[in-house]
Amino acid sequence: MRVTSTDHSPHFNRPLRAALVVALAGLLVGALLVSRSADAQRSASKAASITITDLMIPVGDGTELHGRLYRPASDSARPTILSMTPYTVDDAHEYGRYFAPRGYAYLNVDVRGRGASEGTFRPMVGDGADGAEVVRWIANQSWSNGQVGMRGGSYRGMVQWQVLGEDPDPLRTAVPTAALYPGEDVPVYHGIVPTYIARWLTFTQGRASQQSLFRDGRYWQQAFRELHTSGRPFSALDEIAGLSLRAQETFEQWIEHPYFDDHWRALSSDSADYRALDQPLLTVTGHFDADQPGALRHYRRHMQHGIERGTEQHYLLMGPWSHGGTRDPATELRGLTFADTAAIDMNRLHRQWYDWTLRDGAKPPMLKDRVVYYVMGAGRWRTAPSLEAVADTSRTFYLQSPDTNPSDPFDAGQLTPQAPASSDTDRYVYNPRDTADLATLQSMQRSLTAPGAAFLEGPKLIYHSPPVEQSFELAGQMRLDAWIELDVPDTDLAAWVYEVRPTGKTIYLGNTHLRARHRHGVDTTALAEPGRVERYRFDTFWWTARRIQAGSRIRLVIAPLNDPAWQKNYNSGGPVMQESVEDAQMATVKLHLGPDRPSKLVLPVRSENVP
Repeated sequence: MRVTSTDHSPHFNRPLRAALVVALAGLLVGALLVSRSADAQRSASKAASITITDLMIPVGDGTELHGRLYRPASDSARPTILSMTPYTVDDAHEYGRYFAPRGYAYLNVDVRGRGASEGTFRPMVGDGADGAEVVRWIANQSWSNGQVGMRGGSYRGMVQWQVLGEDPDPLRTAVPTAALYPGEDVPVYHGIVPTYIARWLTFTQGRASQQSLFRDGRYWQQAFRELHTSGRPFSALDEIAGLSLRAQETFEQWIEHPYFDDHWRALSSDSADYRALDQPLLTVTGHFDADQPGALRHYRRHMQHGIERGTEQHYLLMGPWSHGGTRDPATELRGLTFADTAAIDMNRLHRQWYDWTLRDGAKPPMLKDRVVYYVMGAGRWRTAPSLEAVADTSRTFYLQSPDTNPSDPFDAGQLTPQAPASSDTDRYVYNPRDTADLATLQSMQRSLTAPGAAFLEGPKLIYHSPPVEQSFELAGQMRLDAWIELDVPDTDLAAWVYEVRPTGKTIYLGNTHLRARHRHGVDTTALAEPGRVERYRFDTFWWTARRIQAGSRIRLVIAPLNDPAWQKNYNSGGPVMQESVEDAQMATVKLHLGPDRPSKLVLPVRSENVP
């Protein structure tokens, strides 16, 4: 082991030579303790008895990775919590300061090519193999008792799954939080690429943190709007955003794989990897977590391919949280409010988990069953033995509009519990040369109680249900089956669902999108045949749980995806990454409704009969 000290010079690979010891001077401690409560005294004592050490960790090809180790000052061997980050090791300082006084070693490691780690950073590539070597290295250190757990969110959650796929023996548990899934939600999101990838690549270019540029929202809004309004192809985004040469190389590689192909499959666990897992796992995500699709794909694949001993020890926790809220839960999110119980102490829950899995302590009392989820509108947590057991029934709403083409929220079509008796067709015409309604999109981004997509300028179809007679509990992933006919080979479609209260208040329930060429799945492409009617299944809504109030209506909006946050499809059927406004084709989208082609919205429901 090489022990090093922090060096703030630009020579990030220079060996770091000294250990940092966090200790308070005795006289100062004494003065402070006089005025503190007993609990505060204990906290101060714990904080004063840890060491923080920067060190270099060798991996198999001779590369050395930089880590920051937090541990109790005593020499006894401890279980270790490991995280691996592309955001430089300082990002876990608060967690190291939390876990070390509670008897754990906490090691945060810069992934290859980031921070003070040697090598070249290739996003999502090779982190699993490196992480597995770090796990084995930890087990051989004098301060380790040989037991290792992992934690971390987003990219750091994905790395945990990659390390689990390498099956290092000392790894006893992991807590992947808001874990992205390569090709599922990053950098391709259900077959469509978000412009955000340029912002993230800027954040992680070079070795140092790029937080100031990353957080400059005005700059990024301007860049994404320029791409959206200029008519240039998506492939020009790296130039517009000013990416570095290394980030451009990654960007260009990513856009060569615009859907879930073998390139992305190679970066995630296969069925054999899941079958090898037999340690306790805790997946954490949120109803509004941007990486919920990735987190649930990891979870579901383990449930599908894992052995019983492994799946029985895999717990899933879902709260009313955003991506960041999965690590710092709150009682408010963009206009929605939740009960105090929604803002759980996540550090405390993690500590209880590691006490259980690494120290033979009691199981966290919150985990009464293998699936734990929060119900918005009811202000309570519920449990279930599996994700499939959450909802035991469903409510189906059929789309109808016998007297109108429903483009006006005040003259909308209908969502009815009865299938239509006769056939009908609704339609909209979309010109991809048109730019987005930025004001409405911004209000939707700011608030989950904004009037929403029904008030977007431009083409759309809107449907309302009658007021529901009794409250019910929506719990799961909604699904829209839409029988669609196009006159172009490709286009992007979006759908939003809302609860509209008797007072007129609108509450966002979920949205999703679908590229026509991926209507049979994001792992395949098939251009649409103009004039042919096919069922398009929108089944990638976020998992959610909310009690719908009696008297509320359900609102469904279907519209083109026309938003600077997303790659624009110009409808030509060519490579979307290279399409420009010169390739643009007007699209007439026909939605068929009738007994033979029943377009319908299906809501999963937990009945009162479920215990």
